[in-house]
Amino acid sequence: MMGNESNKNFGIILIDRSRMEYFDMNVKKQMVFNFSPNLVRDLEVINRIDLEKQIILFINFYKLNPQSLVIVLSEEVIFEILVDEVSDSQFELTLNNFLYHLPFEETIHKIYRQPKGYRIVAVNKDLIETIRHMFIKMGFYVEAIVPTSIIGINVKTLDLAAANFISAKLNMIKDQTLVTSQIQSKPKNPEEKQVFGIKRVFILLTFFSLLLILLLFMLYRQTTPFRL
Repeated sequence: MMGNESNKNFGIILIDRSRMEYFDMNVKKQMVFNFSPNLVRDLEVINRIDLEKQIILFINFYKLNPQSLVIVLSEEVIFEILVDEVSDSQFELTLNNFLYHLPFEETIHKIYRQPKGYRIVAVNKDLIETIRHMFIKMGFYVEAIVPTSIIGINVKTLDLAAANFISAKLNMIKDQTLVTSQIQSKPKNPEEKQVFGIKRVFILLTFFSLLLILLLFMLYRQTTPFRL
């Protein structure tokens, strides 16, 4: 994970409508991956398998070493609204209406508290999770995913100035992440663990206890003389 002493040892990804930019803070270099229409169109993933392959080729071509990452979402990628202070019921209605009209099957959203009211930010889950998943698969660690609107500047491209600004805001950015650092594998149903774990032990113990009692009874019958 990143700390204050390692603010220069990480990478930044900017996801835009037509491209993905990667800025390596170690070498101060920007690399660009353009989304072809047969991979991503209108923020929708058209071909997930080919997109994943192209991301792997991008990582290998530029010889990107696994490191901590911050993913920034440009204003071209996110959907957001500002909501004034309202009642809970009115806020819930506004939120549901906003999410319902988004043009995606699944979205990721977060509610950010503002000095006055709230900022609701949403993004296409499929696009973000595909990119995030492939970098994690290649050994990177995604520290945070944030919309550019909460960073403090409107990041349109990852030049050195933007990268340094993001680097100076790392702690705030990690606190405002849209998605938690790493998604762990979903644990198995606790009841299944109990049935195939502790309960199995008790079942086996009970079964062997019954067999032992039966065996002792048979030995007793064989050694005891029959009496009229």
